[in-house]
Amino acid sequence: MSERTSKIFATVFRWIAILMAIYHLITCVVGIQASQQHRALHLLLACVLTFGCFNFRGKKSGGKTNILDWVLIAATIFSMGYLVVFNKVIENRIAFVTPFTVVQYIAIILIVVLVLEATRRLTGLTLPIACLIFLAYALWGDKLPGVLGHSHFSVKRILEQITITTEGIFGSSLGISATYVVIFIILAGFLETTGAGQFFIDLASSVTGTKRGGPAKIAVLGSCLFGSISGSSVANVVSTGTFTIPLSKSVGYPSYFAGAVEAVASTGGQLMPPVMAAVAFIMADNLGVPYISICGAALIPALLYYISLFFMVDAKAVKLGIAGLKKENLPKGKEVLKNGWFLALPFVVLVALLMMNFTPMMAGFYAIISLLVILLIFNREKLNWKTITDALESGAKGVISVSVTSACAGIIVGVIMITGLGLKFTSIITTVSNGNLLIALILSAIVAIILGMGLPTVPAYIVMSSLVAPALIKMGVAPMAAHMFVLYFAVLSCITPPVAIASYAAAAIADANAVKVGFESVRLAIVAYVIPFLFVYNPVLLFEGGAVDIAICFITATMGCMALTWAIEGVIEGKIPWWLRIVSLLCAACLVWPEHITDVVGAVIFVVIYYFYRYKVKKAAQTV
Repeated sequence: MSERTSKIFATVFRWIAILMAIYHLITCVVGIQASQQHRALHLLLACVLTFGCFNFRGKKSGGKTNILDWVLIAATIFSMGYLVVFNKVIENRIAFVTPFTVVQYIAIILIVVLVLEATRRLTGLTLPIACLIFLAYALWGDKLPGVLGHSHFSVKRILEQITITTEGIFGSSLGISATYVVIFIILAGFLETTGAGQFFIDLASSVTGTKRGGPAKIAVLGSCLFGSISGSSVANVVSTGTFTIPLSKSVGYPSYFAGAVEAVASTGGQLMPPVMAAVAFIMADNLGVPYISICGAALIPALLYYISLFFMVDAKAVKLGIAGLKKENLPKGKEVLKNGWFLALPFVVLVALLMMNFTPMMAGFYAIISLLVILLIFNREKLNWKTITDALESGAKGVISVSVTSACAGIIVGVIMITGLGLKFTSIITTVSNGNLLIALILSAIVAIILGMGLPTVPAYIVMSSLVAPALIKMGVAPMAAHMFVLYFAVLSCITPPVAIASYAAAAIADANAVKVGFESVRLAIVAYVIPFLFVYNPVLLFEGGAVDIAICFITATMGCMALTWAIEGVIEGKIPWWLRIVSLLCAACLVWPEHITDVVGAVIFVVIYYFYRYKVKKAAQTV
């Protein structure tokens, strides 16, 4: 294929992406007439962009499409286009009774195949193989003995379940992607294109760059701010890690540690409101609560995640004697705010509208409008045709991964629903744990990490919320805590060996051993593995309780994170003996346990240890 032809095709797919974004913005204004029709069109456009922009090996094609890509695009337009055009015919048929026509059979088979292939190109083999295993279970699970066995289902019944009903490919998860998620990702596209990403990195640099171990702290704060927009751990690693990892190495951090810090910081972006890798919208739908409630519940655990990582980075800087960067080599905070403060206003608009009970779709839409107005007032040179079209293209292409993987996860959900596997899994966890909640939580955490390995956050959460969360709820865990619990461990699979995709991406940038980066990531994120257990036993961490209780819980949990850092790193402004590390560990346990008496005991121990060593270090410095 000639270079000119490739450019023409690249332009064609660019405009398909732009038109896809415009279509979704228009639906914000005029509304959605038929939800299944809208979902089918959304998935059609996402799959067309996937086959046009990513080649068979999963690499960006740059317009270099071949005959197979065009065949898949044609099959996508035929099969999903059939659902769009003949939506009423599908809706009016009697489910599981009316026979399929030949055309309908071909269309629904193609939809399954196309979704699997599009997912493979975007995320690799893990999720498609998982879907094939579940499909095999649906077909032949009736031959299994015991609790895992189920009734026999015909191929027609299985296909109908996963393609025509609302508990399959075109289920609520894809619906949320086609309404709420796409608008937020378009908003993120506008923010990135207009310089918000760089604004957050510069802001983080100016705030933490001069502090002890500054570059690693830039990674923590910058990835937190940027990750709350991007919602993808690997994308976050690649975006901010190319700057922070070399900088951390240059001041003395080991390469494996620099990579691990970025991996952990980037992964936390999926847990930080408002985007949370688009999971917040799906969780809100699953729980039947407002989106803003999910953001509120997620806030304190996410802050504790980053606070604990910040402490770990600081302790490492003490051990290695790493100072901050020189002030003249960093962006000046006042100039950063002066030149880009207005880029934070869309977030203010977004949160204000959500608190006023606007739907997430409308809140996201008005946030985009507010950004355009703000640029028109404060930075008119940024508001040009190229910026707008680039933002629309970025938003549309950014959502295809969420859309396609949500549809693919819908295959698993469809199988779970038709076979009753969710109830069986609940029974298995309840039986194995013998009713012991702690054992059930540990089993659920292990399952969530294993099933989440190699998966993007959205499909990992969708599967976990169908399989594991019901078991925890049945055992008395609050629904919000149960769903947050499985989300945390599904996300942590990104940094947990052996399949730690975020850690391995960071290792490539750091030029470090991938396995070593993976295990260092687990060590740095140790608090993140504990936090889910804490909010199950103490829902106050999820903003359930009075203001005073929430404040006390947050303060003691923060102190607990610091005490745990002392125990792990063996540093409090200087090296501490082994016995004090044990005391610090006991102090951390007291502070995080949800009892007032343990909080008081832990706080007293914390204060004594901290001020004793501050005094000791200060006295030693005066002696010298």
